[in-house]
Amino acid sequence: MSNCLNEHVAAVRALTDAKGFSSNEERIWEMLALIHTEISEATNAYKKGESAESVGEELIDAVIRIFHLLSALDLDADALFEAKMAHNWERPYKYNTVRGG
Repeated sequence: MSNCLNEHVAAVRALTDAKGFSSNEERIWEMLALIHTEISEATNAYKKGESAESVGEELIDAVIRIFHLLSALDLDADALFEAKMAHNWERPYKYNTVRGG
């Protein structure tokens, strides 16, 4: 497979470094909270009836923040994605959930 995610992670890291946003370990908690904030903003935009593009923009903000965190943790996004997808394909239909999903 390609290193598409890792390329995006590297691009986000270059941007965050250039714009002065630290990737130091002491910011991990903050970075996690900021991911949550972006998801909450997407939820709020959807709830208010904003356009799909507005919701999508907030979701992309969350992806960017996730990529920044992956870079700060020095993780291989492509390997993690491929392993998780392979695992999920092995799971049962609806992952044996009774509600939600």
